Amino acid sequence: MATRTRKSSEQKAAESAVEGFRRYLGPFAVAAETTRLAKVFTDARGSDNPIVFANDSFLSLSGYGREDVLGQKFRFMISTPVDPEVLAQLDAAFEGRSTSHLEICFRRKGEAASRR
Repeated sequence: MATRTRKSSEQKAAESAVEGFRRYLGPFAVAAETTRLAKVFTDARGSDNPIVFANDSFLSLSGYGREDVLGQKFRFMISTPVDPEVLAQLDAAFEGRSTSHLEICFRRKGEAASRR
């Protein structure tokens, strides 16, 4: 017998956002889901840029499950400490004020949040 788990309102909202993403972007969403490249998309308009999409390649690489990442703040997997300049560049990118490319180190599930 299957067990039911209660989903938080944040999880339900994240799943709804993903479904909307799939519905409106159809072929693009299918391509993003099926590529071997790790892909994560955020809602750049949302507070703290919540993750609205993570493909299987990203989940495999990061060790997280989809339920672990959807709806989370974009920064929740960034290895710390983070250079304040990198955070400023990240904010500028999300706000559309920058076209520069960033390199961000993420941590795998189970890794300590800080690196020494």
